[in-house]
Amino acid sequence: MEKKKPPICFVDDSDEELHRFSENLKTRFAIGTGHTLDDALADLRKQGYDEPELFVLDMYFPEGPRNTNRQLSELHAAWTKYRTAQREFMSILARLGQTTAGGEALADQIRKRYHPPKYVFLTRKGTLEEGLRALRRGALDVIKKPDPAVSEAHDKALAEAEDEAFRSQSAEIAAQLLEAIRKTTWWWKHNEAFWAATIGFLSGIVANVLTQIGYYVLTTH
Repeated sequence: MEKKKPPICFVDDSDEELHRFSENLKTRFAIGTGHTLDDALADLRKQGYDEPELFVLDMYFPEGPRNTNRQLSELHAAWTKYRTAQREFMSILARLGQTTAGGEALADQIRKRYHPPKYVFLTRKGTLEEGLRALRRGALDVIKKPDPAVSEAHDKALAEAEDEAFRSQSAEIAAQLLEAIRKTTWWWKHNEAFWAATIGFLSGIVANVLTQIGYYVLTTH
């Protein structure tokens, strides 16, 4: 008997992205796609699935009406320009010897000294791919250094603008650091197992009490 494919829903505002996703993953998943959540669910249900096991969502998604073809062309041109600038920037970093290999070397030292390792990355330059790789390799979090607004960076010295940006977002950074610390605690790591054991223990007590009550009722009447 053929194993059923895991059902998932993919929501994106681009027809090309929906097609690309479905065509490349359709042999591994049952995929409902659409420009809205309801459309994706309806598409999945046509295939005989009630609910998906996972929703895959486009992060940059228009809050209002879908973009026109002209707007999408403008977006594509801007994205191409951005990627070109990013590649140029990364090549400069590499030429100056600033690569993620240095940060990973520091992380390796932590992993050798502490079990489990307990570290986060704080970065302004990191890309999404680098952040995901860091998380897979054991980082508790990847926190973005606050960036000043472009106008602020032009109006004053860059270091001063970055100081101000960090001050204004220090509460959020502190909260992320505290959350990472919480993840290193025994309680956080064993919380789910603790409650499962506790509920099982209490259920056993309740069942025993009910049994005793039933036995008492039977023997006294």
